[in-house]
Amino acid sequence: MSIEAGLLPVWFLVVCGFLALVCVATALLCANWAVFRQNQSVQHFFFAVCVGLGVLWSIRAGISAGLGVHFLGMVAATLLMGWPLALLAGLLGLLGITVGGLEAPEALGVNVLFCVVLPTASAHLINVAVQKYLPPNPFVYIFLGGFFNGAVSIVLVACATALMLGLLEVYPWQKVYHDYFRYLPLMLFPEAFLNGMVIAGLVGTVPHWLSTFDVDRYFNDER
Repeated sequence: MSIEAGLLPVWFLVVCGFLALVCVATALLCANWAVFRQNQSVQHFFFAVCVGLGVLWSIRAGISAGLGVHFLGMVAATLLMGWPLALLAGLLGLLGITVGGLEAPEALGVNVLFCVVLPTASAHLINVAVQKYLPPNPFVYIFLGGFFNGAVSIVLVACATALMLGLLEVYPWQKVYHDYFRYLPLMLFPEAFLNGMVIAGLVGTVPHWLSTFDVDRYFNDER
């Protein structure tokens, strides 16, 4: 989701900016900076994800005036690095495309909440549920943690965006549905496929790169 800041009321931009600051501060406090400083691989993952998200989000399609859609990719980032670093990587990716002129600086808080915090939170919670309640099967991790998780993330962002556009009267509800929400299936399957294939590739080749994947637990032959 990408929306022009001029379409949104100032009070909403301020509230979203404040909430985004709270979320970023929480991520900064929860991130394991000791491991980040000592492990160069984690640093490489982090900065590569920042660049990758920036490039991914720069590829977008316009639907209505001032409103564009793009892939998220936050599920793969969350499963790779954990939610604190994923959230911070998403922030830096957004800052990059904002400096590049693809996003308005005033809308940074809105974009952080809708495109970074929301999908990261859903990815983390679904992964926790998968790890806790389902058997430690790598296929369960891939299909629910990757494919299903990716689909849920884009559904949540689309629903939240539609509610925002309608409740703030940016567009009439009928226009929100016809020009945005009914295109959800076209966004859902590619987003699920993108995240799922990335996770499947990592599990099949370098599972130890995934901070949320316990190799000993999932590939234990003694079960």
